[in-house]
Amino acid sequence: MKGMNNYTGLATRVVLLFAVAMLYACGTTTLALKPDPQVDLGQYRSLSIQTLSTDGVAISDLAQSRIKDRIKAEISGKCCPGRFESISTDRARPEDLLLTIRFTAYDEGNRFARLMLAGLGAMKINAEIEVKDGRSGHAICRGEAGKSFAWGGVAGAMTGIEDVEKDFASEVSRGVGEMLGLASAAN
Repeated sequence: MKGMNNYTGLATRVVLLFAVAMLYACGTTTLALKPDPQVDLGQYRSLSIQTLSTDGVAISDLAQSRIKDRIKAEISGKCCPGRFESISTDRARPEDLLLTIRFTAYDEGNRFARLMLAGLGAMKINAEIEVKDGRSGHAICRGEAGKSFAWGGVAGAMTGIEDVEKDFASEVSRGVGEMLGLASAAN
């Protein structure tokens, strides 16, 4: 009976350790965009998505293009289908609602390090999000979004930055849908 209690105590500790590791392995910074109440968002029929990076943040043009395309797909498909007549990722027009993503962190991490131990080789994407009127450049709202991943073992080694980009795009899309009053469509 005493041996069984030791086993139960060890099993409990392992489960507890695993649960704590799960809490720290992934993280999302929830995007909250609170628009200026004076702005009628219904007037915008087109959206332009732009990306920039802050000094010291190395993110390739290819990665920025992938992220913009994923955000566009999420907004036009899952979050807000039919809400915008057009969504552009390459040019902004004066009548557009501008969605600007300024990357403040972009780290692809290291698959081998994640394989060895959770927390090592972590990936992360963080950005300041700004929504502006295309004609005036007036800021309508601002927020921050982020996604990190630091699982270990096989799951950590098999997950790449593209997976984190997809989750980041989903979070940005969800925040935009909530801003537009389409929160139920974004869930």
